[in-house]
Amino acid sequence: MSPPARRATSSKKSASKKTASKKTASGAKSTTRKTATKTPAPKAAAKPATKKTPRKKSTAKTRVAKTAPAEPAPKKRAAASAERPTRARKTAASPGASAEPTAPPTAPVKRASGPARAKTAETAELPTLPKRLSLKAAAAQLGIEELRPEQEQAVRASLRGRDVLLVVPTGYGKSACYQLPALMRDHLVLVVSPLLALLEDQERRMERAEIPALRIDGRVRGKKRERALEALAAGTYRLVMTTPESLEAPDLQAALVKRGIGLAAVDEAHCLSEWGHDFRPAYRSLGTLLQTLGGPPILALTATATPSVRDITIESLGMTKPLVIALSPHRSNLAFDLIRCSGDDRFRAVIRLAQRLRRPGLVYCSTRREVDAVYALLSSFRIRTHRYHAGMNSADRQREQRSFMSRRRRSIMVATSAFGLGIDKRDLRYVIHFQAPASLEQYVQEAGRCGRDGRRAHCILLYDSEDRVIHEALQTRSRIHPSQLRRLGSGLLAWWKEGRAPDRHALAVSSEIGERSAAALLAKIEEAGLVETTPEGIRPGVVQEEFADGLRELASQFDTLRIEDGHRLDAIAAYAEEEGCRARHLQRYFGEPDPDDCGLCDRCRGAEERPATFFEAVERRDRPVTIRRRKEDLVKAKAKAKAKAQAKAKKKSPRKRRRRRRPRRRRGQSAKSGPS
Repeated sequence: MSPPARRATSSKKSASKKTASKKTASGAKSTTRKTATKTPAPKAAAKPATKKTPRKKSTAKTRVAKTAPAEPAPKKRAAASAERPTRARKTAASPGASAEPTAPPTAPVKRASGPARAKTAETAELPTLPKRLSLKAAAAQLGIEELRPEQEQAVRASLRGRDVLLVVPTGYGKSACYQLPALMRDHLVLVVSPLLALLEDQERRMERAEIPALRIDGRVRGKKRERALEALAAGTYRLVMTTPESLEAPDLQAALVKRGIGLAAVDEAHCLSEWGHDFRPAYRSLGTLLQTLGGPPILALTATATPSVRDITIESLGMTKPLVIALSPHRSNLAFDLIRCSGDDRFRAVIRLAQRLRRPGLVYCSTRREVDAVYALLSSFRIRTHRYHAGMNSADRQREQRSFMSRRRRSIMVATSAFGLGIDKRDLRYVIHFQAPASLEQYVQEAGRCGRDGRRAHCILLYDSEDRVIHEALQTRSRIHPSQLRRLGSGLLAWWKEGRAPDRHALAVSSEIGERSAAALLAKIEEAGLVETTPEGIRPGVVQEEFADGLRELASQFDTLRIEDGHRLDAIAAYAEEEGCRARHLQRYFGEPDPDDCGLCDRCRGAEERPATFFEAVERRDRPVTIRRRKEDLVKAKAKAKAKAQAKAKKKSPRKRRRRRRPRRRRGQSAKSGPS
């Protein structure tokens, strides 16, 4: 190329560069004007350069934006990203985003990480707690302003490694006595509870207190269970909640041994004497099982325990020189009342009480059939009612319990004794027993679930002497008869004479006993040291003569249990016939030497028997129009009116369309005839 041509091309390039620089300068001026006049939005500060614009222009713009006086834009963007965590994640992951620092990625996911992962047995990002907390700081984290002396005494004794039996009234704060050690020390606290509903309620409390807790039971299966046990063995959790049956699983035992147990808490320990003999044999082997897991200090908690029940609990758990802290189960704000009625009069009495007493309330029935009957009756009178019993599926039970436990709900729960253990609804105003319970321990335990807020509450028993027949029939089916023990013993001897060791299923079949009853009997026989359960089968633990003597002693113990059941039913009858203060009668039953009168029960008030009009038939009256409807009724009425209007609109719309769709008549064609 000739020199003049090169000069011409160079002059053209310089001219194009000058024009480009003018454009960039004008663009820079416009951007500075915009930043000076308008407040920079979070999106504008982090807006990436588009692909269509030239590379030089994009670099010039970014340089001008950096040198512009509006520098607080990235801070605002970081604040906005903290407020909207999902948008911050999207902009950080986009390929064209600027390299300027935004909010740290861990800040917005703080709510998702935490003990909420305990519900799904996940292990990602649980809150880290300090290894040691003072008692005051741990109580503050649980929302407790001041601990009661009995709570502080139980916690300090447990941390020193001493066994403790704590017997305090319902609503006293027993659960805090094993939650506080989990916060104060970097060791594992194992909690054994009888019911799944109780575990779920405790799990929600742990979530609110931000304690890394794990609930593991029969419903946690598969990979979820494997991940949970791996995290447990690695020391991720400080609190593990399970049932006695789930504790027998080998995989859970291996994880607990690897982690090490600092404290074992047995909640609702009175169930050891009520359920451990036959209904749930895993309770009887709980003490032996804890010894195989390292023998940690034991904290047994219950609300009702007579001196004999305390002795059974200490012996069953194998507690050594425990500290026994026992208070009266009675609370001064409970007003006990008894109404004698039977048959249809009971249903009428329940309706009258449900209409007159302030809600929320709780009605206990002995059988599922009566729960369904009372629920249907109250619902027919337009009383907001829920129900709960073991015959319902798990989803229905959880839905009913969740709806009843809502703070805004003022409804009635009709349930069997399966509902209520560990359930803390502080504003319950009354508890009605549709039938007499099987024992005064059960009555005080269930009646004490109302009035936990300290205000006056009513505990009403609808009593009939024929209720004893129902409980005797239920106990005959549930309690093991000594004849079953003899059949099981003779079956074992027959197997051993043949030189074989049977398993539990084969022994139950050969002895003609149900497998659950056989398991309960074997737990009792093994606890006495008469047999040994090995992987090969059940083998004798003593010689044949000692085995026969041991079986006779066990048979006499089961006879004693049946006699004690009769004494408990006699105590209910004595409570009904009491002419003095009912609260004082209950306090004497639980071992208090000289209690005072309560001044609230029907005997202290001098209340007379209910008149005959109280048991007359109750008419269902429709609410007049002048009465203000509830909010739910208004919502239903609006939805019904809206659906009705939509249905009318659908009926009208097809006719209009048909008229519009009629074909046009041609010119010269009449409506009736064809073309002229």
